[in-house]
Amino acid sequence: MKLTIFFPRNTFAGWASLGGYTQTLRRMGHEVIECVLPGNQPHDIVPLRAKLPTIEQLAACDAVISFYHEYTQAWLMALYGLEAWAPLVNKTIARFDESMDRSDLNLPGRLPELLAWAKHWSFPAAQDAKKYGGKWQPFGADTEMFKSRGAAGFPEQKKYDAAFVGQLYGPRLEYARRLAQQPEQITLQCGQVGVQELDGMREPESTQLLAQTYRQIKVFFCLPPLSRLIVGKVCEVMACGTFVMYPRLPGDSAANLSAFEDGKHIVYYEHGYIRENVKQIKRWLEHDKERESIALAGCCKVREELSLENMLDKLLTPIARQMVTLESQPHKLFTPADEKLKVMSGF
Repeated sequence: MKLTIFFPRNTFAGWASLGGYTQTLRRMGHEVIECVLPGNQPHDIVPLRAKLPTIEQLAACDAVISFYHEYTQAWLMALYGLEAWAPLVNKTIARFDESMDRSDLNLPGRLPELLAWAKHWSFPAAQDAKKYGGKWQPFGADTEMFKSRGAAGFPEQKKYDAAFVGQLYGPRLEYARRLAQQPEQITLQCGQVGVQELDGMREPESTQLLAQTYRQIKVFFCLPPLSRLIVGKVCEVMACGTFVMYPRLPGDSAANLSAFEDGKHIVYYEHGYIRENVKQIKRWLEHDKERESIALAGCCKVREELSLENMLDKLLTPIARQMVTLESQPHKLFTPADEKLKVMSGF
């Protein structure tokens, strides 16, 4: 397919927003026009608009994907406007990155304007797909970047007992602090990994170092995220052959946990039960064989079912079916006005 993809570039959003989506789609054989947005909030619109495809050029593509749609939508409004975008709605896929219950983004209040840009919606949270009628598609790992063996073809030496690599915003910092205060004396090493020069991060090299670090961890204790879903980091860590502990999700969001079987691919822990969490970490550090067996099963699960290629293939399935349906129908020429009327009327 000929695709145009929009996404905000954000060092802290992970490999997908730094080229992972583009590289994977191209490996899959798609022609990709990459539209990189400089951050989560719209700014400097006029010079950026001059560099991006026009509505007519976008219309010539088979599909348009708005990744990180809760952030990208504001850019699309500033750059194109919803009225001009109307002829593209039927071929646009909106892929969300957060769950709708993330309180700091007010996503439920913005939902009508978010959904207006696309006919096809992909949610990483199972409860959102059920509630709003889109597809549940968990995150996937770029298995070319995140591998269970290093550059030399051998497993990495496990030099960190328990660790977390990622953003340490307030609730996570507090959770890590409470873990450190327990009498069992577990040390959870936390921080960021990257290669930086004076003008910024060296992103592919940083991601390669990140994958190497993941492989060197015995227990990756994923501190609780703000969204109620299984974050993309989990698939990447598991693809590296590392054992993961993840907070058990409450209520409707517990459906996300079906992506991995507890005790077989991953181990879930009870959020807020700090002392029990520490005991779990100690137990898994003491049982190497069982821990590494779970890590291997999780790695195989990700590589076979939850790779980024699989996720993107499912993401594009509605458009592929739509193209087959159109090809099977008698050809008819539409004017732009006809196409806009068709979109707005829901046909």
